[in-house]
Amino acid sequence: MAIGKKNEDGRRESREQILGHVSCSYVSETNEPNFDGIIIDVSNAGLGIFTHKPVTEGAGLKIHGEGLWENSKHATVKWCRKIASDIYRAGIVFN
Repeated sequence: MAIGKKNEDGRRESREQILGHVSCSYVSETNEPNFDGIIIDVSNAGLGIFTHKPVTEGAGLKIHGEGLWENSKHATVKWCRKIASDIYRAGIVFN
């Protein structure tokens, strides 16, 4: 795919739908606890997750996707939306 071009869903990177576990921790000194999530899609640019707690937009994270990467990745929360009473969906961008 050429740089600057977007695919049919408006994204620069193609996403692969998967199900997997992710462990996340905030990289800055906050009172926010570590949290786990379910990965629902992944691309070279980032991933989409479900979690039971809202995650702070713009926050830096260190993430570990079990079986996906050899080392943890640093990322930023791009957006987070409540989709059910205790389920949130978030978009995470790799740094």
